[in-house]
Amino acid sequence: MEDQMQATRRAFVGAATGGASAVLINTPADARSAAGGWTIPSDFPSRLATWVRAACVPGLCAILVRNGEVAWVHAVGVTKLGTTQKVDADTMFEAASISKAVFAYIVLQLADQGVLELDKPLAEYFRPNYLSTDAALATITARHVLTHTSGLPNWGDDNKPESLIPQFLPGSHFSYSGEGVFWLQLVVEKLTHEGLDATARRLLFGPAGMTRSTFSAYVEDPNVAWGHVGGRVANGQGWRDVSGFVSRLAAEWKKPVRDWTQADWIKAGASADPKSNPPKRVRFANAASSLITSTRDLARFAVLLSGRKRASWQVRETTRVAMTSPIVAVRQGVPHWWGLGLEIENGTRGRRIGHEGNNDGRCAAYMATEPETGNALVIMTNDGAGFGVYQRMVQTITGRDQLSFIANENPPLDI
Repeated sequence: MEDQMQATRRAFVGAATGGASAVLINTPADARSAAGGWTIPSDFPSRLATWVRAACVPGLCAILVRNGEVAWVHAVGVTKLGTTQKVDADTMFEAASISKAVFAYIVLQLADQGVLELDKPLAEYFRPNYLSTDAALATITARHVLTHTSGLPNWGDDNKPESLIPQFLPGSHFSYSGEGVFWLQLVVEKLTHEGLDATARRLLFGPAGMTRSTFSAYVEDPNVAWGHVGGRVANGQGWRDVSGFVSRLAAEWKKPVRDWTQADWIKAGASADPKSNPPKRVRFANAASSLITSTRDLARFAVLLSGRKRASWQVRETTRVAMTSPIVAVRQGVPHWWGLGLEIENGTRGRRIGHEGNNDGRCAAYMATEPETGNALVIMTNDGAGFGVYQRMVQTITGRDQLSFIANENPPLDI
């Protein structure tokens, strides 16, 4: 029992973040429209099948949107090797770092409502006890976090406060950081008095009809993809590794996991090993990486970013424009930028905005849209090797390469 408790605690503290089916809708052959439409070549399904086999990707689903409407859906493979559960548009995948873009939208909704200020230091709202007393931390704002200019590392060590100190003056450079996003998540919890997933359901998932989306890091559903590495089921499955333990606590506490706050996760982590000090934080429900969603739901979100089919619950139009406009260059002299939570580069007509994701090599996901044309493409896979597959898909469908595929998003400051 002691060994089991230690293993469960390690999982809490160490958390990081077959068959085929296809449906084609209104798909022209090879010609691209004068409006810069993204298209599916007539031989694309056979090419994709070859790429998937070469990469040993067990399952993939893709959706192409044109002018705000779904134009093509393609699903291949199974949710887990050795099973017969086929992937479809409602299969839930790990979105990994695409979580950051979805969370950014929620933060901007709160900013529009006056719940938080983008330029107010996060420390004035809440300063977590795992951070050091370094003075530079007191200057980091939500705007710095969303544009990845906080100076914080991607991830630091809770037991080494020196690893959680800004490496440059906040606001002066770009350097990708999950740490900043997690801190902002804790601020949002303090301001809303509810957990991450509850806020997401209230502000975004419910109004947008994203019924197959959750940040709660615990899903009881047969149609949820398992992570794979190199065509084999991954040894680590993230939230699944503690699902039994977590479900027992949820039943005991009479509180669904999807309603847990960070305080609940810390309490759960302490329960895993009562003889040790409680963990300083637990990153299972994580705005930087824990979103689990379907390709269909993520396509709905991509349409929101284009500004079409507006509703009153969405961010203001001025906010959406700011979110999708270049703010900071990833590297000087390269047309590759970051807005408020979104990656931005040149597209076929105007800007291409979006995000990519990969959790510990066990999944790969892609989302992009062109606001000017209403084109959008979402690709989700259950193996890290899906990165190479979706690269080729994007190049073929959009007719352009993408700088983010080759860019170092944590560049050294002397370049």
